[in-house]
Amino acid sequence: MCKRCSSHVDLADYQINQTFSKSFRTHGRLVLEEKGYLLNTESLVGEAVLKGRLIGKLTTEGALEIHSSANIKGTLLPGRLVVPYGHHFRWAQPLMIRDAEISGELVADLKGTGTVVLKPTARVFGNVIALNLVVEAGAVFVGEVKIGSVSRA
Repeated sequence: MCKRCSSHVDLADYQINQTFSKSFRTHGRLVLEEKGYLLNTESLVGEAVLKGRLIGKLTTEGALEIHSSANIKGTLLPGRLVVPYGHHFRWAQPLMIRDAEISGELVADLKGTGTVVLKPTARVFGNVIALNLVVEAGAVFVGEVKIGSVSRA
């Protein structure tokens, strides 16, 4: 509880292993396990790891790590998108992000206001608009790139 404004500030971490229909507002970490199902929610979290099913809107201030087992229907607004090595992620609409670190496979268009980093094991198929792009040796990139100042609109 904030002593000045009396608002509640949640710093807790949450791990979802079953079906939940709750909107989360936390500066902590939300982990949606493979058997977890987050239904009809609008959540704002510090960081998130998605392995299960999500229907709704998820906004992260920090990292959003997406695994191959994730099944997402709704809206994603990640601060920093992370696709780990050995995992793949496909998204039809352009993803509005701040930064990204891709080590796995990504099939999506990215609109970033910061830096997009493609690690040596990355495979990216889509267009990238960002302030900076770092492509490490060994990364595969197929698409168009626009580097420079970007508006989030």
